[in-house]
Amino acid sequence: MEITLKKLRHCASLSQETHAYTAVVCVNGEPAFEASNRGCGGADLYDPLEGYSGPSVAEIDAWLADNTPPTKGKGYQLPNCLELVVGDLIDGQLARQRLDRLLKAKVILLDQTEGSPALFAYKVKPTAEELAKIRGKIARGEIRGELVNGAGDPTLARALALV
Repeated sequence: MEITLKKLRHCASLSQETHAYTAVVCVNGEPAFEASNRGCGGADLYDPLEGYSGPSVAEIDAWLADNTPPTKGKGYQLPNCLELVVGDLIDGQLARQRLDRLLKAKVILLDQTEGSPALFAYKVKPTAEELAKIRGKIARGEIRGELVNGAGDPTLARALALV
C-alpha cells in the first residue's frame, strides 16, 4: 500500500505539540482523505473524500500494523498507523523544503571526515562561478566535504537526513 500526501499546508506558528496542517492523503495514488490537525496535541482528523471507495482508516491502520515495522522509542514500541506515516511524510516534506531554501541561498557542503556527518553552509550565493571555485578547492584538498548544490540523489538523501 502506497501512502502519499498532496496539497500540504503546514502552519508552523500554530504547531505546538503536533503539526498544524491540512493535506490530502492519497492511497495507492488515489485521493482518499482530507487530513488535518490543529497542532495542539490532538489526533489527526481524516475525512473521506467524495467518491473514495478504498480502504478505511481502520483498514489502513490494520494493514500498516501487520506489514510495516513498529515505531520504537526509549522504552516503548508502537504499531505503525496512518497518523505516524502521515507525520513522517510531513517531516520529510518540510525537511526537503528547508534544504531547497538553503541550496538556493547558500553553498552547502556535506562533511563526514570527523565522525558524525554535518552540513556546512558558506554564506555565498550559489552561482556557477562560486560553485566552480568550491569544486576546485575540494579537488585541491583545501576544503573537505562533498558539494550538495547540484549533487545527485545519494548526496541529497544524506544531506536531507541532516536537515
